[in-house]
Amino acid sequence: MNKIQILNPTKNGPVQTESNSEILELRESRAGILANQKQHASLVMEAIIDQLSHDYGVIKTVVASKITNGPTPKELESELVENCDWVILGSAD
Repeated sequence: MNKIQILNPTKNGPVQTESNSEILELRESRAGILANQKQHASLVMEAIIDQLSHDYGVIKTVVASKITNGPTPKELESELVENCDWVILGSAD
């Protein structure tokens, strides 16, 4: 079972990142979107996934949102892990 690590951007200090070597290419991978309810966040990320879908056959499987300054609910984390190879998350204004 794949794991998704969700980083909390509100913590102080450097954030350590790792690449997921299990995703060798985007082609036909399952993507999720986790927006933080800022204006246009979901719109921007859906446009990115739509372009990746067109170019690489990426499959959009989960589109969800969470409050900006709160943690991701455990149920949503489980849904993302179960249904997505990778997740794009972020914000926009």
